[in-house]
Amino acid sequence: MPRRKKIVIKENETLRLPPENQKAKMWLWIGVSAISAIILVMWGWATSISLSSFSWAKTPEKKLIENSKNDWNELFNNEQEKIKNEQLKLQVKHILTTLIAEANSSTASTSTTGTATTTTITITNSSTPSTSSHH
Repeated sequence: MPRRKKIVIKENETLRLPPENQKAKMWLWIGVSAISAIILVMWGWATSISLSSFSWAKTPEKKLIENSKNDWNELFNNEQEKIKNEQLKLQVKHILTTLIAEANSSTASTSTTGTATTTTITITNSSTPSTSSHH
């Protein structure tokens, strides 16, 4: 068996490196760039395949969002209906108050004059009720 040579570097001696080969360095970077480009292209392709096979409509999250939208719409539609009902109640209360006031005043006049009064009320969605009296 041959003996291995021991490399001994003296303190004052400089380390000798092989000369730089520009052509080899260029091919090294071309290879690194090509492999990096291939990896990026394959990663992009795999990502596009996985995203295209993903169907949002089949996920539980889609159902959760739909349920939330429906609940939200029900809540605020009910609020609007409550507001309309409150407005209608106020209109009816106003009409009844007006009718009671008219009835009280006409009762006093009917007892003295002896005439009967009938009132027809038409309720509309406007803020002012329309009434008509017939003698």
